This record gives sequence, structure tokens and C-alpha cells, in this order.
Amino acid sequence: MRDTKALVESSLLVALSVVLFLASHFLPVVGVLLSLFCPVPLVILGLKVPLKNAFMGTFVAFVLVTLFMGVLGGVLFVFGFALMGVMLGFFGHRFDKVSEILFYGFLVSLFSKLILMALVKLITGVNPFAIDPKAIMEAFNEAEALFSGSSKAFFETMRMQVEAMSKVMVYILPAILIAASFLDCVISYLISQKVAGRFKITSLPKVPPFGEWRFPKSTLFAFFIAFVLSFFDHSGNNIGVLYMLALNLKVISIMIFMVQGMATVWYILSKVSKQKIKPWVGVVVVAAVMFIPVLSVAVIMLGFADILIDLRAKIGR
Repeated sequence: MRDTKALVESSLLVALSVVLFLASHFLPVVGVLLSLFCPVPLVILGLKVPLKNAFMGTFVAFVLVTLFMGVLGGVLFVFGFALMGVMLGFFGHRFDKVSEILFYGFLVSLFSKLILMALVKLITGVNPFAIDPKAIMEAFNEAEALFSGSSKAFFETMRMQVEAMSKVMVYILPAILIAASFLDCVISYLISQKVAGRFKITSLPKVPPFGEWRFPKSTLFAFFIAFVLSFFDHSGNNIGVLYMLALNLKVISIMIFMVQGMATVWYILSKVSKQKIKPWVGVVVVAAVMFIPVLSVAVIMLGFADILIDLRAKIGR
């Protein structure tokens, strides 16, 4: 009886993951939101059943998706989020610390995306790592045409930033891939935790409040190494391996400082207000930091200082 119940639950979770994936690809606007929920059924599957059974369920889902969307669709399903979802559930069952779950989940997410890109190139012949700066500028010009009534000075500033970024983006793809893998893992875990808790299906270790998020001091060493390496292997427009490594380390370090800085801001706000911060406040803070350059720099410096001397511990005294 128990085996039958487990089989039915597993079948429903597999079917739900397939439906969500198909809906995320075929529904125009809602599909973007649904794509965030795609890993959830498989995270729960990885939590509730042995890993072998979870992989069998994933294979069945792969076959179903392939029937509707072809081999490329099946590959996108498995390596886009299914493998990460199942392993997040497995790690959630095995480990008690959220940091361990997210660390190993991030590694699986990164590994899956690397395999996905290799398979996409093999199947389609298109290199996902190939970025054309001209195509990016053409897309920006089209976006500028849609908002032609807006401030010209604003768009000129944006044009300069986008043009500079499009030239560098080719070299910082590894950093972008690492950041995307981490973000994908964290978002999938947070949504899975909320859904599982809301419907009382199972439980995942709770993520600490954002104001308590911290990165290790070793991040500072990565930034220092990036600073030193940036003086080597770079001549004019020719970028060598060492300089490319420095560039990626610097980008990753700055992203970490920004997250640490926003966590520090969140901590300060919660201390000042003496109550739990509303989610909309977080959205406003993140939007302001992302779109106002002065605030971005200030938050990055705040994050660096917090890692270096633990500002939050001093503020909390």
C-alpha cells in the first residue's frame, strides 16, 4: 500500500514537472513565471524518494518532453533544471545546513549548464558562448526606438554602458555562467521551500533571513588575486588567459560584494525599523541598487567593508 502511494505521488510530481515545463515554453507571458516553478516538483521528488527512483522519474519526464518538443527540448528539460532539482531535493534530505545544500546544488547547476551548452552545440551546431557585440547593439537600438520619447541624455549614457559591456561580455562569460548557476539554485531552493511548507508536503531546512547572509573572508583573496593578475598578459586589445581569469574573478568578487552589501543594508533597515522588512521594500532596494550607479558602487564598498571588518557585528553591539 505504501509502495503504491509512493508510486502515485512520484508519477504526479513527474507529470507536474512536464506540464510546467511545456507551459513555460508555450505560454507567452505567464510562461516566464511558470519557468521559476519548473524545478519544484523534482526537488520534492528528490526529497521524498530514493535517488535512483528520482532519476527514473526524471528519465520518464525526459521521454515525455521529447515526444512533445523533440530531443533538444528533452535535453533542455534535463540539464536546464531537472537534474539540479532532483539533486537539490537529495541534498536537502542529506544535509542539515542550508549553506551545504546550496553549495552542492550550485555545483550541480553549473555542471548541468556546461553539459547543456555542449549538447546544444552538438545538436544545433550553434555555439552558445558566441556573443556578437553588434547584435547586442542592434537590440539596444530597437529598445531605444520603442522609448523614443524618453530622455536622450539617459539613452546616451545607457548606450555607452551597453557598448562597453558588449565588448567585455565575451570575456566574462564564465563569471556570468557561475552567477546564473548560483542564482538559479538559490531561487529554485527558496520557491521549493515555500511550496513544500505551504502545502505541508515535506520540509526543507530554512534559509536564514537575508540580513544574515554572509560570504567567507576568502572572497577578499579572490579579489586580491584578480587585482594582481590584471597587470599581466594584457596588451592593447589582446587579452591573454591570465587577464581573462582576473577579469572573471573580479566580476564574481564584485557580485559577491554587492550581495553582501545588500544584506548589510537589509540588516541595518531591520535594526532601524525593529521589525521584519516587507518584501516590497527588498524589491525597491534591489531595483535602486541595480539601476542607480552611485548606489551600486556604495553597496559594493559596503559589502567589501562588511566582509573585511564585520560591520554588522559592530552595528549590533
